[in-house]
Amino acid sequence: MNDMVEKESIEPKAYVLPLAPTDLVAIYKEKEEKEDYILHIDYTASKEKLKPEHIIIYLANTNFKASFDRVDEDLILAYIKSEFMIDSPLLTRLLVNILKQKLEYQNTETEKMLWFTFSPERTAKFIEENLELLDQLIETIAQTTPYILSKIWDNLDDTQKSCEHNLRNIINDIEVIDKPSACGPNIARFITGGYDAYLLIVETFGLSMKYNKSVFNDSPKYFGKDLYNVLCISKVTDNVIAFFPKDFFYASTLK
Repeated sequence: MNDMVEKESIEPKAYVLPLAPTDLVAIYKEKEEKEDYILHIDYTASKEKLKPEHIIIYLANTNFKASFDRVDEDLILAYIKSEFMIDSPLLTRLLVNILKQKLEYQNTETEKMLWFTFSPERTAKFIEENLELLDQLIETIAQTTPYILSKIWDNLDDTQKSCEHNLRNIINDIEVIDKPSACGPNIARFITGGYDAYLLIVETFGLSMKYNKSVFNDSPKYFGKDLYNVLCISKVTDNVIAFFPKDFFYASTLK
């Protein structure tokens, strides 16, 4: 009996979406007490009321950081494709596992702890059934680098640009395309929360020389910020600069 009480006190309550008014009172009280509150969701019960894509929309509108007691293929697909951005470290890291398995990289021991949520067998099946989407996702993630380099260039004044010979040569070779994409704004969550997988993609495929402005643009849809702002705040931009030799950029670029 004591073990059961202890287990119940440790395990957070999983809530059903959409949230009941009575649940919201308890949730906001707990959120006030915790600096980094995570809403744990009973996915099975929630899916009886909302489709996975609507679960994503609901979380985006309520702005809760979310986790799930279980995850299925439909939820992962909705996370990739949705036009709504949510904060779910669990979904981000599951997607890291999927891409690492697709690229034939070994998962770390910490990443293997997520296998109870989405096993290697389910991952292999997901990859097989969504090859085209995952290839587009990988290509889109790789486009982060030329996008960042282009934004660095755009933010220089004329005097600085006249000194940035190396960067200018790269910018002249970057192709900007504009076509519909299956990847939504949660790409930003992946790049920042799954930065290790982003590095693996760059290592595997090298420096991409194009980006899709339908994804990489200045729209303030990332919780009121644009994508470049998010990448700067999360230090991704600084890390991309570090890809290059120290004397590659003119000093003014780094100020």
